Parts: sequence; structure tokens; C-alpha cells
Amino acid sequence: MPVSEGTLTALRRVGEDYAFLVGAATPDELLGPTRGTRWTNRELLFHMWFGQHLVRVFIPLFGGFARLPRPVSVGYARLLEAATRPYHWVNFAGPVAGVRAVRLRRAASWMAADTDWLLRWARSASDAQLAAGMAVPAKWDPYFRPWMSRADVLDWAPRHYAHHRAQLTLAAADERAEGSGG
Repeated sequence: MPVSEGTLTALRRVGEDYAFLVGAATPDELLGPTRGTRWTNRELLFHMWFGQHLVRVFIPLFGGFARLPRPVSVGYARLLEAATRPYHWVNFAGPVAGVRAVRLRRAASWMAADTDWLLRWARSASDAQLAAGMAVPAKWDPYFRPWMSRADVLDWAPRHYAHHRAQLTLAAADERAEGSGG
């Protein structure tokens, strides 16, 4: 079950689109509000990078949990799910603080590095490596499922990105529909 060409293309496009958006956004736009969130465009862009970065963290994490008995990751997911309220606060506050400490140009270089790493890993992963998974706190994200494999989180990253991209109020985001390549 190699990673589909569609998933590889979607991951690559995330990295390319992110660089485009960060490069095209004006300072005033970056400070503007987003659609349906309390973040500014700048903060949401930081959160979008962090979503891609999380997948890079999930790959080894899922591999480690896959070696343990299934009840271990189920218990861990339940523990995390019990902390959903604090998680949502950290999930909001992290980008608010993060983008004040790190310029978006730096986040764009991290996005490129994370995307390159994910693409290299995905292209070389065996079926067994892709199937390795764990229980996750499904309440934390609308695209999480109670059990996810590494292949699932590779698919999750572009979905998370597209979800939040639609919330940006950047002229470049509206002019260049995601995935159009133009």
C-alpha cells in the first residue's frame, strides 16, 4: 500500500502554496481577521505550518506506539481526550505567541523542510511502516479518527491545511484557489 500519488501531490502543494501565501501577503492583510476564527491571518498561517510539522512528529510517535500493545495507545488517547479543554486553549494560544517569536518567513522555511522530510519519508516507507498507527484523541480535530495509521496522518495534513486555508482573508488566497497551481 504505497502512499498514493494524490497524497504525495497534495503534500507537495501544501508546501508550495504556503510559500506563495506567505510571500504574497501584505503586512496589513497579515494583521487582518480570518473567517470564523479568533486568529489573525498571520496567526492562522503559523497554525497551518504547525499542522504540517505535527505530522513530522507523528510519524515516529505512531511508530513507537505501534510497537506497544494496542490498549496502551487507547489509554493514552483517552488521557489526552480528557484534556480537550486545555488542549483547545493551547492550540489557540500557541500560534498567537509563536508568530510573535518567529517571523512567517522562518515558518515558511520550516514548512519547506517539514514538507520535504514528509515526502522523502513517504516515498521510502514500507507498507508495514505506513500501516503503523495508534489511537488518537478524535475530539481534538474534525479530521481525526479514533485510530489512525501513518498513512492516515499523511492524508490528514493536506485536509487540515485546506480547512484552514479557506479561513484566510488574504487577497492571494482568494485569487489562487488551492490546488489550482496558478
